[in-house]
Amino acid sequence: MATLVLSVLYLLLLREEPEAPEPVAAPPSTVTVTAPAPTVTVTAPTSPVRVAAPPTSTPTTTPVTATAAPGPPAIEQVRVFTERGGRGHLVGPDMYQATTYGTAGVVFRWRSIDESGAEIWNETCQVVSTVTGPGDYSHTDRSAACSGRVRAHELVLDAPGDYTITTTVIGADGATTVGTAGFQVIPE
Repeated sequence: MATLVLSVLYLLLLREEPEAPEPVAAPPSTVTVTAPAPTVTVTAPTSPVRVAAPPTSTPTTTPVTATAAPGPPAIEQVRVFTERGGRGHLVGPDMYQATTYGTAGVVFRWRSIDESGAEIWNETCQVVSTVTGPGDYSHTDRSAACSGRVRAHELVLDAPGDYTITTTVIGADGATTVGTAGFQVIPE
């Protein structure tokens, strides 16, 4: 019986596969013989293991040109404008009349404009707006909004005269752009 098992094992090892484009390597078979009763265990592969053939060509590399993501839009212009707040009356372009209580409310806004004329509405800027007026009047407002408005509800002004708003915007690219606007407060 041992001769038969060895013959089967020999035939399994010599079993030829149809011609393949790649070399074939089979894992070794295992034969276990134990005494006193002759027991034979044969482990044979159920399918051949294919070993990849070495490449026949040299790999080539193609240079890739990296393109950077577009940066933040550059600010070409800062527009500053005013509008009536909750006190007083708008009596002309950028002209506000105080109420009987002697005050006028003015709101100012700024718009950062890119080269295409579009407004920039993100919070990647450093903005400082300064309002100066009659006497020693000065008000400073800061923001990160590239386009926005005075953070106070409104400027409450009680001195008639000419006022100037200067808004300095430092864009995300580090460039500084300045916009100005003037307005007037007249008494009742």
